Amino acid sequence: MLDANIPWQRNYIYLGVTLDKNLYFRDHIERVRNTALFYKARLGAMLGRKSKLSRRNKRTIYKMRIRTVMTYASPVFAHATPKALHRLQVIQNKFCRAVTDAHRCVRNSILHRDLELPTISKYMKDASKRFFDIAGSHPNALLRAAVDYQRPPPTHLIRRPRKVLTDPPDALTAAVESLNDVNDTHD
Repeated sequence: MLDANIPWQRNYIYLGVTLDKNLYFRDHIERVRNTALFYKARLGAMLGRKSKLSRRNKRTIYKMRIRTVMTYASPVFAHATPKALHRLQVIQNKFCRAVTDAHRCVRNSILHRDLELPTISKYMKDASKRFFDIAGSHPNALLRAAVDYQRPPPTHLIRRPRKVLTDPPDALTAAVESLNDVNDTHD
């Protein structure tokens, strides 16, 4: 049982990121997920199936309001467990389905392709890559040193933030990318 009076057992929120003792980010992802669902509910009339807004405008609202809430500081927690990140992907899948008014038999990969939305894991991987590229050439030596750490051996179980760049894509991301490759060859 956790005791909130013991300092190392408390969760801390720094600059909008909830940090726990082991850096699992479960509490952060849950808080971000609830915030995104709150925004989605508030914008439900504009983003819903019966809305008269165009798909392009719905997609823009999603990208500006909901996805930014879900992926704020994503280079910090992008290496969380796939199960925890999947909870954020579910929100995006439901958005795609509601915006397109698609039948439940339509695959999520097709909806992502049609709306030209990358999966959450792909978006977070791209954001992490941009972050590490910028931080690697930053004038601050401490920031550069934080980026240039030695990779642990493959048998090491601790996941580090930069490790997300070498992870293979999840099944949904791979399906969306293969659909995009097929479309590119036919154009």
